[in-house]
Formats: sequence, C-alpha cells, structure tokens
Amino acid sequence: RYWLRPPGFAHPVDAEELTSPDDMPEISYATRAKLTMDTPDDNAAWLLINDRVRVLRSRQHLLVSNTGPRKDGYTYCTKCGRIEASTERSSKVTGPHLKPYPDDDDKRNCDGTNLSRHIVLGTDFITDIALFSMQVAWPIRLMPGHTSTAVALRTLSEALAKAACQLLELESDELMAEYRPALTQAGKNGLEAEIFLYDTLPGGAGFSAELTESGVDLLQAAHSLLKACPEKCDSSCYRCLRSFKNKIEHSLLDRHIGAQLLEYLLGGKLTEFSRDRLRSSTALLCNDLCRQAPSGVRFAMDAQVSVGGTILTAPILAEGTGGQQFVIALSSPLTPDHPADPSVAGARLDPIVPIIVENELIVRANLQAATRNVIHRLN
Repeated sequence: RYWLRPPGFAHPVDAEELTSPDDMPEISYATRAKLTMDTPDDNAAWLLINDRVRVLRSRQHLLVSNTGPRKDGYTYCTKCGRIEASTERSSKVTGPHLKPYPDDDDKRNCDGTNLSRHIVLGTDFITDIALFSMQVAWPIRLMPGHTSTAVALRTLSEALAKAACQLLELESDELMAEYRPALTQAGKNGLEAEIFLYDTLPGGAGFSAELTESGVDLLQAAHSLLKACPEKCDSSCYRCLRSFKNKIEHSLLDRHIGAQLLEYLLGGKLTEFSRDRLRSSTALLCNDLCRQAPSGVRFAMDAQVSVGGTILTAPILAEGTGGQQFVIALSSPLTPDHPADPSVAGARLDPIVPIIVENELIVRANLQAATRNVIHRLN
C-alpha cells in the first residue's frame, strides 16, 4: 500500500465537536515499530548467549504505521488535505467537499477530484536496537501467523522490555520490544524467530546497546518476572505483564507459555507445562464434549485404559457404543500435536487406542472450535 508521513493533524473547521459516545468514530491504533532490515547472516557481529540465542547490536530505521479502522486505510484528498477513514459510512471527502481549514467564502469548496484511497499513515525513525535471534527444535514450533506463536513471542517481548527497564533503571516507556519471524528458511519453517528491543527516543540513547553485553542476565530477569507473579495469575495481570500501554494486547499475554519458551532457550530442554493450566483446560474441554456428545459416545476424565499392554490414565477417555476407545489429550501451545502428558506421549503410536491431541491454547481461546475438532476426529 501507499503510505505517507503526515506533517501534522488538525480538526476540520466545519466539523462539530463530538459529545455523544454514539457519535464516536472507529478507533485505530498505530502499530509497534517494525524492523525492515533483512536478517543478518552468520558473518555479522553476533554475540552468542548460548547455542540457541544470539544478539546483535545495530542502528536501524524503524517504521511505525496506522492502517486505520479494520486495517482498510484512509481516503485522502491530495488537493486540500482532508482525510477520513475508508470505513466511514457517510463520506465527507468523496466528491466536492469543504476544505478542512478556513478560507475565503468563495474558495471554501474543494472539487475532490484528486483522492488517494486506502492510504496508510506512517513515519520512520532511526534508533539503537538489540536484535535477539532465537532458534528452536522439534517438538517446539514458532510458525509465523499462528496464534500460539503470537502469544509466546508477544509475551516474551513484553517480559524482555520490562526486565530491561528494571536492569537499566529506566522508565517503562524508554525501551520497547517487538518480534518477527526470522527472514530465513528456518524462520519460515517455525524454527527461528527474532525479538528486537529498541530505544523509543528517535536517534537512540544507547540503552539497547548496553543490553547486548548482559544477555544472560536479561533472559534470567525476564524468566523470574514470568514465573514469580505476586498474584499467581492464570495468564497475565497488572502485577506481572499488563500495563496501560499494552492494553490492546492483553489477550496475547500468557506468562506460562512465555516461561516455557524461556526455559527452553536458557536450558535447552523442554520443561513441563503448567499442570494446573492443563488440568483446568482439560476439565473445560471434557465438560463441553459431554454437553455436545454424539449419540452413544461417553466421555470421562482420568479414566484407566489399557494401551500397549500397560495401564494408562487418560486425561479424557471417549468410548463408543461398539467399544471403540479414544484417548483425548492436550498439548502445550508451543508443541502442537505433541501430548503434554509424558505417559500419553509415550503410548501415542499404539494403533488399538488412537490418541487425539488438541492444543491447550485453542481450548482456552476458542472452546467451540476445539470441541468441533475433537468430535470431527471421533467420527
């Protein structure tokens, strides 16, 4: 899309002030700063933190944009400068219209013949960044565009930014963080992702550059922040990750998922996902399956079943009228299709009792879809 850097904003002189909540326009937000540089190759000045994480100090241009309500952009009159959201129902820009600024009475009308549609507003600025490259291996996947990836990396970005401000004794708005898939084949396959911390002051203040020398301390501080929430919240709260500035992303903040990813990056081993979370999500799914159970199918939690000659405690056991049994288990959001319960994962290849795996994050975020997936696979 075409985008422009607005020189400023002013209220149209002919528009009345909005006083009723019913008259408020649709709200749009500027994006986080986006890094447009390619992923540096292995010959760049990377500093190795461990076998999975490395960091690079740099100064780069970052791009901030606003795509308007519903990401449809803006309609902009290039003659007089009047602009409105492309989603506006009663357009005041299309066709002849009043100029947005005071003018002589006989020159107040603009013919509206030079319109640019779906324009994105934006600006770019140069600043200091610390680029962290993170590599994962099976069964962890950070697939671009997946909700679990967005949750994990958004959570980790917020934790790193907050931990960095605490380490450097800065105000919370002096450092921010954003993520992206690595612009490599590994990034495309969900095996590499990047998080960059940047100084919000245009031109940079050197704060991000300092972090490249203390990468291990930063990761450990972020891990402590995620694990030691004073409220022991279920996903996130204002005592750990939430703040007013990230309010539109509260649904993407989950300290349990972020902590599991950080533990892997620090230690190289996939640790167990929160048992309490798995237990509550399993109960949620089981109750919904019982409510929408197909005719003749029964569901039970913690049922005993023989798999491969051993007795297995199934998180959820589905049993049909013909005696056919299915084990239903949840996976960690970071390891789709891989049961979080080690005993279930070890018995997964048994052909007699098929095992159906559903993502824990889907159960919490879209229970209807999770239930539909399970019933479809039962059929």
